[in-house]
Amino acid sequence: MPTTIMTPEEVLKYGKRVILFQKGKGRHKEEFVIQDNRIFQQAFLFIGDRKHIQKTNPVEIMDIYDQIERVYSQQRKGVLIARRSGNYASNQKRLLPLKKTGKGMGATLQGAQLAKAAYTLICEENQPDVVKRRAQQRIKQAKKEKDEKIRLKQEKKQLQET
Repeated sequence: MPTTIMTPEEVLKYGKRVILFQKGKGRHKEEFVIQDNRIFQQAFLFIGDRKHIQKTNPVEIMDIYDQIERVYSQQRKGVLIARRSGNYASNQKRLLPLKKTGKGMGATLQGAQLAKAAYTLICEENQPDVVKRRAQQRIKQAKKEKDEKIRLKQEKKQLQET
């Protein structure tokens, strides 16, 4: 990954669910769902004993980007892919970045892996004629070394005989 900070475009591209910092002293944190590069506020409505999900209030990403605490991926269970540190009064003045966690980021790494695989195919050292030429050079070098050893043995024998 070239950077560890998640941009609003990446939130829309890789995220499925976004949770904002809580406002006030309540326990409830607002939850938003991302669908087709649009963000909807998600609310739960209980009818009888059943829980129904209600999507309302479409929002622009730039309106809520500064308040995002966590971003979850598009996988079935939703892996945490980015988070921002606490929403304390001191942090309100200087906004901390939304940092990637490195989990579930295979989609962002895939492009880099493809480029790396393509490089090995394109690289001059891996072309068939270059590989063949290097193999022939290694064979010649091994033969020279073997001939040199034999010659040195023969010279040593001649010196011992005299």
